[in-house]
Amino acid sequence: MMQKNQTTIKDIARELQISHSTVSRALSEDRKVSALVAEKTRKRVQQKAAELEYSPNLMAQGFVTGRTGTLGLLTYEIFRETFGRQTDQILQAADKQKYQVLMGLATNRLQEFPLENQTMQVNQLLSRGIDGLLIHTRGDDEESERIVNTVRGRVPVVTFTSPTKNLSGIVVDMITSFCEATEHLIRLGHERIGFIGTDWNTDLVGAAKGKGYLLAMQKHGLPPQRIPSKTFPTKAPYLLGKTLGDQFTALVCRSDYTAIGVCRGLREAGIRVPEDMAVVGYGNLEVAAYVTPPLTTLAAPYESIAEMAMELMQEQLEGQDIPRQITLRTSLIVRKSCGAHRQQQN
Repeated sequence: MMQKNQTTIKDIARELQISHSTVSRALSEDRKVSALVAEKTRKRVQQKAAELEYSPNLMAQGFVTGRTGTLGLLTYEIFRETFGRQTDQILQAADKQKYQVLMGLATNRLQEFPLENQTMQVNQLLSRGIDGLLIHTRGDDEESERIVNTVRGRVPVVTFTSPTKNLSGIVVDMITSFCEATEHLIRLGHERIGFIGTDWNTDLVGAAKGKGYLLAMQKHGLPPQRIPSKTFPTKAPYLLGKTLGDQFTALVCRSDYTAIGVCRGLREAGIRVPEDMAVVGYGNLEVAAYVTPPLTTLAAPYESIAEMAMELMQEQLEGQDIPRQITLRTSLIVRKSCGAHRQQQN
């Protein structure tokens, strides 16, 4: 089967026996430009474009206007709900600004995927003639330099959610957020509080969460203790929960996935949540409100991240050259897993 050639502006002009510049103006999304063509002619052009199944060649438009109306979005994970929700919010925010989005996925996840894969994906998106690039950052030390050296100023770049240098971006303050979650447990009377997550003494992705926990424990003169364990897949924290015993009265977990797994393990070991062990997660998964007991969690500001990212992108597209960072915080959603409701009833 022969492939049908894509209809061009010249094809429409030939059919109507008018100039291709008139067709171009008639089909322009810029009202000032389309208004230069008589209403009768504009309708004829639009009707013929529909008959011939014409769709604009964004790359060709980009050569003429300098803009393609497309943004690149690079992430490194989409299968977990937290990443999927953030990606969806970015797509919605871009759509409000009339931008189409081309997505790239740096394969594998967290520390396990080759860093050069991110560089390759950035180059592939740049080759598509995008107007700007949105990057969901991993958070490793060399990431900022890697992005800057790859993009080389060819398009505006906005990063989220880990901090970057010399780039505009949205930062989620994990240290303050996890400090707040830990202090919430301390106010409820807990002193033996464990942390399940990345070692705060490292520069690995996720270490800021542990640093927030550590800050709260040190502020209140309590001994911090990180519980060594894998946090993914969920089976690992589930097995951990079955072995914790009574050495803690509360747990701060790096994610809702970790917290939900731990809670099930605790229950199977005969430890009640929250009566014997309070648990707090991060991410505010949809299911977190419906597990037993409903999970207290830090809610990531997915919508605000997307809206602020598009605001920074628009600033750069309009000529703002100075990088700007916007810091956002999570909000603590208090449910039954931390025991706060039980204390209020007493």
